Amino acid sequence: MYRYESPAETAFLRMTPSYHMYTKALESDVFFNSDDERAIAVNYMAISVMETGCTMLAYAIMTNHFHFVLAGSKERCVSFYERFKQLMDNYFAHHERGHLMKSVTCGITPIKNLQQMQTEIAYVVRNAFVVRPEVNVFADPWSTAFLYFNPLLVKEGVSASTLKGRALRAFTCSRMLETVDPRIYVKDGMAQPWSFVDYELVMSLYDSARQFIYSILKNVEALTEVSLRYGEDSALNDEELRPIVIAMSKKVFGEDYIFKLTLQQKKELAVKVKNQYHSSNKQLARIIRLAQADVDALFPLAAKR
Repeated sequence: MYRYESPAETAFLRMTPSYHMYTKALESDVFFNSDDERAIAVNYMAISVMETGCTMLAYAIMTNHFHFVLAGSKERCVSFYERFKQLMDNYFAHHERGHLMKSVTCGITPIKNLQQMQTEIAYVVRNAFVVRPEVNVFADPWSTAFLYFNPLLVKEGVSASTLKGRALRAFTCSRMLETVDPRIYVKDGMAQPWSFVDYELVMSLYDSARQFIYSILKNVEALTEVSLRYGEDSALNDEELRPIVIAMSKKVFGEDYIFKLTLQQKKELAVKVKNQYHSSNKQLARIIRLAQADVDALFPLAAKR
């Protein structure tokens, strides 16, 4: 029997191979001390994408790790990360933080089907939204959700090829880079994501804007599986996790008011939630109403992160 292939499926099948590349979160240090430094990372991403010829589909710059969704041969995608790491390493070395990138390793996961692509993109762009309650996932300047299905997207800037002298050195933070790809557009010293992220290709991988938004806000089970696979903290924020924990409490202890649980029951519930949803110690303390010391005693290794 003939199976109808949606336009999104057709777009995915026509793509080159694609990968989710990610680094493990630093145990104690952070990469960036300011938004100006995050902007440098954006510039280096743009430079690395253009130099290596892969396609950037999505990214997230977190305080202590990175996520990239890339299309292209595996060799090109790996070359992208190596170039990006080299540029970041040189920058940190000049700012007395040369140790930061030395021990950072990058994982790479092949994306095998359209559903996985949609889930990986959703996971990447909502990273900061899960961690920080003040972040609007669709207006975060350090990830790419704002690019897709945005009728108000403004394309401003000047071609990087016009940058000379101090402007070029400020953009690259390097005297080694004498030219920058003219396809990169720059505004206020930062590469503009619309000029180096193929957001139109990403949009073609969804049937509608609604599907894209739902994949970010409603796809809880799949996003949790991704976070567990990468060994990261929960992919769920407090508002998403709380009803799940209440349902778990009712099923296990017959009680849907968590504050009524005994201390021992709360600890047992914390273990179940940690094992299933990989929540951080701080999130467990908030949701289950346990003292932070009690949670840290249950999960001492996670307490060090």
